[in-house]
Amino acid sequence: MNKITLPNTLTVSPAALGAMNFGTTTPRDAAFAILDAFLDAGGSFIDTSNNYAHWAGTGDESETTLGEWLAARRCRDRVILATKVGFDRHGEGAGLRAAQIEHWVNESLRKLRTDYIDLYYAHTDDYDTPLEETMAAFDRLVRAGKVRHLGGSNYDTWRFAEANATAAAQGGTPFTVMQQRFTYLHPRADLPPKSRFNEPTGRERLRYLADKNIPLVAYSCLAKGGYAADERLPADLIAGDRLAFLRSMAAEKGVSASALAVAWMTNLHRCAGFPRVIPLFASSRVEHFLDSLRGVDLTLTDEEMDALNRA
Repeated sequence: MNKITLPNTLTVSPAALGAMNFGTTTPRDAAFAILDAFLDAGGSFIDTSNNYAHWAGTGDESETTLGEWLAARRCRDRVILATKVGFDRHGEGAGLRAAQIEHWVNESLRKLRTDYIDLYYAHTDDYDTPLEETMAAFDRLVRAGKVRHLGGSNYDTWRFAEANATAAAQGGTPFTVMQQRFTYLHPRADLPPKSRFNEPTGRERLRYLADKNIPLVAYSCLAKGGYAADERLPADLIAGDRLAFLRSMAAEKGVSASALAVAWMTNLHRCAGFPRVIPLFASSRVEHFLDSLRGVDLTLTDEEMDALNRA
């Protein structure tokens, strides 16, 4: 698996492993097996949060499991580690006030058993805290060496831009990565996102990111398993001819539709008006995860990319 270097100088694998369910619905042993397989395949970019998956536990399990794996495998230098702050976890932690950011980064460092985080995201916007306070707090983490780079997740595009303008005005560190919901299938325009922050990525956001040379880390990129099984497909995505075309091309190429969706995303920056996209996904089973991961090594011609875009 070839690595890519992002504009912020981070060198990462072209796909990211999502650790959201590690330690909860994906038990420790299964999580270790998936992490080992990802590393063995040449993967390096691993994504977690300080609140995953609090609906199935306390919110500490994902980071704690990753910390145990990093210590057991002694592979911290081979991993680009991303975690987040800002969402609620059983009534604590919501918000991006300076004191919250400082508290939770120290908790994340402790659970992850590391002294630095490669990429630290604001997990969601906090309209009640001035951007000046939030961005100054993040910048102090970078200057202290606790964090190398910053990202913004679940931000409206204009708020992401304002956060970076605020950082620039303060002489601070900007967000250099965006994480947002994105997949091959188009969202239904007649249905609102399930939550204010869960806005799917549209063309305007993609053009903004392309113009600013900011990569998109795409969560929910495999449509919750919907490329493999219709019954898993979220109701707010349009299937129809586009899904049928994806599956048809995948069958011709001898890969799964999920692998082809991954390939489409990793090649999308070759098309005008699109940024670098890094698909973020996981599975509770190693074989399913590795099947989707095949997409990062799949070559697509310009004609195939154009056909997929037009479907």
